[in-house]
Amino acid sequence: MTHIIDRLEAWTLLALGLAAGIVAPHPVTTALWTAAARAFERAGDVGMVGRLTSGTKFGGRVRAGLRGDRLSHLRFA
Repeated sequence: MTHIIDRLEAWTLLALGLAAGIVAPHPVTTALWTAAARAFERAGDVGMVGRLTSGTKFGGRVRAGLRGDRLSHLRFA
């Protein structure tokens, strides 16, 4: 049951990141996508984590966020 909740949280954060990318600077998008990657990790979805961390534009930033490197003052999860 918790995997379902984690997956729902992950997809919600991913969608919010996509929407924020239209109007907000990249630290907001990166923080949301990093939080989504963490939720996908908790849900056991390694494939989605791989997709989020391999992107050309934000992948490196998401990977750094997962490692705990401080790229931004924003953190959502």
